Amino acid sequence: MMTNIAVIIPFYQAEDGILRRALESIEMQQLPAGARLKVVVVDDASPHPASAELKGFSFKGAHSLDVITQVNSGPAGARNTGLNSLAGEEIDFVSFLDSDDIWNPLHIQRALSALRKSDFFFCNHVRSKHYGDYFRCLPETWQALSQNRGAEQSQLVKTFGAGELTQTMIRECPPQTSTVVYNFRKNSQLRFNTSLRSAGEDHIFWIELSIDNATAVDVRVNVSCGEGLNLYWSNVSWESPKSISIQGCLAIQYNYMRNNNRIYCMDAETITFRQRLYEGAYVYALLRGAVKRFLPDPKVFAKLVSHYPAFILRSPTNLAFFVMNRKVMTDVTSVKNVPSADLAA
Repeated sequence: MMTNIAVIIPFYQAEDGILRRALESIEMQQLPAGARLKVVVVDDASPHPASAELKGFSFKGAHSLDVITQVNSGPAGARNTGLNSLAGEEIDFVSFLDSDDIWNPLHIQRALSALRKSDFFFCNHVRSKHYGDYFRCLPETWQALSQNRGAEQSQLVKTFGAGELTQTMIRECPPQTSTVVYNFRKNSQLRFNTSLRSAGEDHIFWIELSIDNATAVDVRVNVSCGEGLNLYWSNVSWESPKSISIQGCLAIQYNYMRNNNRIYCMDAETITFRQRLYEGAYVYALLRGAVKRFLPDPKVFAKLVSHYPAFILRSPTNLAFFVMNRKVMTDVTSVKNVPSADLAA
């Protein structure tokens, strides 16, 4: 029986050779019999065009390769274009691979094995310069993966029922895009939120998958994340002018979650806290940026105000809330998990 897996690759890079490495890691996949890959590269108006990168390249096996070019829409828009291109095709599973990442040769094989008892899979990964074993950086994720492993259950892959991992997903976001494979037939209508262009669009997608699908998590490091053009990781420092946009998009993200009842009811306390924290962080970033003569992105501000106009009224109190709670934010703007008693009222 044939199993068709689509691989969606958004492409926006400035250096030669990055996409080739990603495609070579696809070529090296040790797939089970009957599995076939359809690779869709979406050139999102890349400074270094995908056509230059793909000149003379073809897969040696039965895998297919499609290239789509479009005006710049950001990673969420590019991934949605790839997903939309699958309409009418017999695709069983979808996987994602960012163009500067590479897969372990057993990544898809392990995913397909885990997906026999689930519909959403992700695995551990490393990211050079930032962390080695990602899951060990996430205390709630690691605790969830360490609990209740019976003799009948793999020590390497843990499966959770639909919704069981969602609270952890909200608090820590353990998947990274290139680690995800999911049942496309069951979730064919799900798309990335394009209003969260600088941060959070993938986080929402994983949360929504976890609510509706049994989730399998592989503790092995099957993916290595690279250092190509990455809006979040290259601008996450407070010293970057684009960090203002990141804080704004995170404020939009948690406002969206606050207004989405399906997500909000899974962890109302965390979402409410982070909504206030990131709104305050955005106001702080705007003020700090003004002093340093950083120009904010007016589109992010306009989007936040137009979608959530009460943000303006909340700004003074949320700025104070951020200042009081800034200790829970790390240097890379991630939120640490802290007891409720340690948070400002």
